[in-house]
Amino acid sequence: MVEPEREDPAIAALRLRQARALQGVTLFRSPLRTSYYFLRYSVEGLFAGSKWLAKHPVTLIGVLPALLAYAAAKYLDYQHQNLTDFEENTKYVVWWVGLGVLSSIGLGTGMHTGLLFLFPHILKVCLAAETCGHVRFRTRGDTWYSGEAFHCGEGPQEEVGFGDLFRKVIVTGVLWGAGTAIGEIPPYWLSYSAAMAGERNVAMAELEEALREGRQRNLVQRLVARAEQWMVGFIRRNGFLGILALASWPNAAFDLCGLVCGNFRFPFWKFFGATLIGKGLFKVTGQVLFFLVLFRRDSREAILARLEALEGALPAGLGASLPGAGGRSPAQLLHAFINRSIAKYQDKVLQKGASAGSGDAWWRRAAELLRAGAGPDLPGRAARALRRAAAALVPDTVAEAWGGFMAALMVVFAVSCINTFAQAYRTSLDEAEVEALKKQLAAARPAVTAPAGAARPHE
Repeated sequence: MVEPEREDPAIAALRLRQARALQGVTLFRSPLRTSYYFLRYSVEGLFAGSKWLAKHPVTLIGVLPALLAYAAAKYLDYQHQNLTDFEENTKYVVWWVGLGVLSSIGLGTGMHTGLLFLFPHILKVCLAAETCGHVRFRTRGDTWYSGEAFHCGEGPQEEVGFGDLFRKVIVTGVLWGAGTAIGEIPPYWLSYSAAMAGERNVAMAELEEALREGRQRNLVQRLVARAEQWMVGFIRRNGFLGILALASWPNAAFDLCGLVCGNFRFPFWKFFGATLIGKGLFKVTGQVLFFLVLFRRDSREAILARLEALEGALPAGLGASLPGAGGRSPAQLLHAFINRSIAKYQDKVLQKGASAGSGDAWWRRAAELLRAGAGPDLPGRAARALRRAAAALVPDTVAEAWGGFMAALMVVFAVSCINTFAQAYRTSLDEAEVEALKKQLAAARPAVTAPAGAARPHE
């Protein structure tokens, strides 16, 4: 393997200072500077992306005429119902494909939208089917993080089979899986562009150095490095089928596949085709089947009963009831908690859409308090309202606890994105500074003159 060219000591020292300074570009260490870098990177990226998109032939030939036709139909109110259905379907596709992209875009910094959105969506469908006795309810409204439950509507009840539930959720799963495949394109293009320019991608260079020098300090790092080394060889030996096999199961290290394919200039459509089939069909189908088994009433009750039986088989003292739990064991408390959560959710499903979120909105309660006017009992009523609001914030169901957990994860993801964008902008400034130093050093070096009898290169 060809060793990289040794850098000038001045440039190496500059890069070291830049690397140390880059560690401080985070919201917690430098909030103002990080926010400024994030805004600059976002605005410049949005402008460059919009400029590229506006000049692309697909935009000029396909997207722009379609948008003009849509605007004309909307203005003339032509085919109103079909247009409404088209808008709902478009929002549905954009939402779930976009969530898939968010799940895998970047180099290991994606948001786990399957855990946050897709799997809860499958749970909502299963619970709504149990409550309604059919699967004719609409699920297209479960977009843009709508917390509203599904509504049964009119119609007779019938037996809901496993296949009915699978057909109800598989389209959503495939859309999300296709989005995860699209999110794997950036690592491929970064590595491919670097390979075409004769440069080494940073991530691939770090992997090569780690494998060559054996700098892993513990067993876990050595195992990860060996797994990555095996993946590189597996892709090079098997090509399309190798990518398909790696994409067909929940593979947290799949970013490396895109880097390797780009580094070895693997054809894009073979890489993306194998990734799309693996992630958008095989992997997501297995995930949908697994969570349907987990969330269906019969299998769910069987799993909880099995947990209680296993707890009862434990030695004396290990499966004992908790203090203040009314003689119930932890497994029984979990079973009761899940059943209470399901019952509360099913009550929401049975409500009409107009009344689902009418009575308990915080702004409605605040308006009623203000309409009551000032009076001698106003402080007492305000205190009681605050106590009720504080009690409502305490999660007492799985759905409410999950909502708080999801909100916390989304905040963490947002902070991670801001830090990543800000550091990317700072890195671009650092590279410009390095290039300027290289020019200064080149200008300061004495010119090397060839001997009088030496042949010129073109002779």
